[in-house]
This record gives sequence, C-alpha cells and structure tokens, in this order.
Amino acid sequence: MVSEDELKEARRKLQSLELDVRRYILSPVRALVLSPSIADPAHRRKLRELTGLGWSIVAATPGGTAGEERGIRLAPIPVSGSADPDAGALRWSGRAIRRLLTDTRPDLVAIEAEPTTQAADVTSREAARLGIPSVVFSAQSLPFQRSILANRRYQHTLSRAGGVAGINSLATALLRAAAPGVPAAVLSAVGVVPPTPPQREPHDGLRMAYVGRLVHERGAESLLRVCGQLMGSWTLRIAGTGPEQEALEELAQRLGLASRIRWLGVLSRSQVAALWSEVDCLVVPSRATPTWVDGWSEVMLDAMGHEVAVVASRTGALPEIIGDAGIGYDNEEDFLVRLQELVTDTPRILPIGQAGRRRVLEYYVDAAVARATDAFWREVLGARRPQ
Repeated sequence: MVSEDELKEARRKLQSLELDVRRYILSPVRALVLSPSIADPAHRRKLRELTGLGWSIVAATPGGTAGEERGIRLAPIPVSGSADPDAGALRWSGRAIRRLLTDTRPDLVAIEAEPTTQAADVTSREAARLGIPSVVFSAQSLPFQRSILANRRYQHTLSRAGGVAGINSLATALLRAAAPGVPAAVLSAVGVVPPTPPQREPHDGLRMAYVGRLVHERGAESLLRVCGQLMGSWTLRIAGTGPEQEALEELAQRLGLASRIRWLGVLSRSQVAALWSEVDCLVVPSRATPTWVDGWSEVMLDAMGHEVAVVASRTGALPEIIGDAGIGYDNEEDFLVRLQELVTDTPRILPIGQAGRRRVLEYYVDAAVARATDAFWREVLGARRPQ
C-alpha cells in the first residue's frame, strides 16, 4: 500500500523532472564551434539553422572580424603558419582559445578541425580542463601513416572527446576505434542550398556528364572504355582537367568516340549549375586505392539537387550519399549494363533524378544537417548527465 507521503514525494519528483525537461528543451544551449572553414559565410548556414533549434552559437574562426551574424557570435582567433587550413599547419593561438572558453563557458565544444591538428589538440585540452564535453569531427576515411606529432595529437584529442562524428561511415568507424564508448554519428559538415530543378528541352539519346579531376582515382579511363561498348544514341560532356587528359583524349580517338565527347575544361560553379540543364545523368566512376577513397562528393549532391540522375561506383562514401536514389555499380561489366539500360530506356531517368532531389531535401540541405547535428549534440550532453 502506497502512503500519502510517498505519493506526494513521487509527484514532487515528477514535477521536478518535467521542469528539467522543459529547461533542457526550451532554454538556449551554448555551443562553441571551432572550424577553419566557417570564416566563409556560406559555411555558417548550418549554424544559423542551429540557432533556430535552441542553440546559442559562438563561432571560433581563424582570424577575421568579431561581430554578430543572425544570432551567431563571431570570435576570431589569431592564427599563424600555412594560409591553407587544409594543410593542417595552421596554428591557432592557444591563449586566445583558452580565454574564449573561459569567458563563454559553453555547454559543448564542436571541433570541426581534424584531430591531428594543433587546433583540435589545444581546444580539446582546454575544454577538458573546464569540464566541457567536446565533439570531434573528421573527414579522414582511410587509416594513414601519421608523423609522431600528428599521432600524439590524434590520440590526445580523441581520448578527451565526449562524442565523435565522421563525414561518412568509414570516417566514423576510424573515430570509434580511437574513442570507444562515446556517442558516434555520421554527420555532414555543411549542408547544400536546394536549387530550382532546371527545365530541360526534349531530346534524343542519353546525355551524360563527368565532372572532376582527370586523375587515375576518378576513373575517367574506365568510363571511356565502357562508353566504347555502348549501343545506341548517347553523348558525354567532360568537365575538368588533370594529368590524364591527353591520354584520355587519345583513348577516345582510338575507341572512335571523339564525335560524341565534348571536353569542357575547368568550369566555374555557375557554369556547372548551367550544365545540369543540358544533361540527363552524372557518372561518378571513382575507384578505391590503398591510399584514397571518395569520401564526399559535393558535385554528386549538386547534380541530385538538380534532378540529374547519378550513376556511381560502389566505393568509398558514394553508396551512402545516393542511397536508393541513384544507380550503383560494382565493376566495369556492371557499369556497362547500367548505362546501357539508360540508353535503351531513357524514360527511367526522370524518376531517378526526382528521387535524388527528394533525398537531398531530406538529408543534405542545411536544415536537415542542423537537425541531425542538434540531435547528436544533445545525445552527447545527455551522455554526460548523471543518471
């Protein structure tokens, strides 16, 4: 038999729990995001979406100007070294990072710099010193030989992490191995802006496009060999240059494909956007090597957003990106079969392109990336709370 006092105590605890839940959901949660890329305003769209989900964001950028931008506080950190953040040699002021963390006291720190970098090492150390959980992000999709210093930073950064997020499942698996027992997720670093689907004029045959560097890993040679066996009406536009271009043009001549191929050279972003209205499908024939995989493809997402059907090799992160909204293949024989099916049955292309656009809108626009990020960050905070 439950006494009246026990019932009152149970009600009191329930009311207290409800209040905690309301505070957790409704009160702004503070996050400091350190990233080499958010100096570019286009890379802050996800952060603006997060402010609408209840986050108060401080963005630590490499240099720049302090200020406010639609709910985001911009906090420039003095840097030195390489001007290319991707080189990993950029050194952020540890003193400035320490002062920023001490002044802002965020609930969570998101480190969007590779865990091998000085910025990640210093920021995770200072966050741990203040008892602030850090989420560490990586786009590295293959294990690789690191220098002694880079390896030390990697191990130290991940040993302090409260959560880890990779740009794809390969990257996340590597992080899980180095930081077992903490929440882990696959998260896009930035989202895309959904374009307006282009208007296409009726035409005969299959119009394909390849967009990217002309190097061995990107598989353009494989694409030309397959095209040499296609039967029916088709054309191919190749956008990009690289060390293999001369050899590829010679191969196209030997295979008798020269009249079907247009070599467009390097295109600007706006020229690529215009290209999508001229083609039916994008081919992404990337091949994995011991030292490289295709871990992300902005071009693929851009094409899918424009309702361009995607045909891609099942390597690296490409199958994750297209899901069931594109066509994957395993080898050249399979590649030939998939392209021949499109040449023979071009009405199939439209629904594939429409499915690709729906997938981009569901998973890859800034609002969707922010929702996934919000859920993961809150999971990390929840894992830190006493049970």
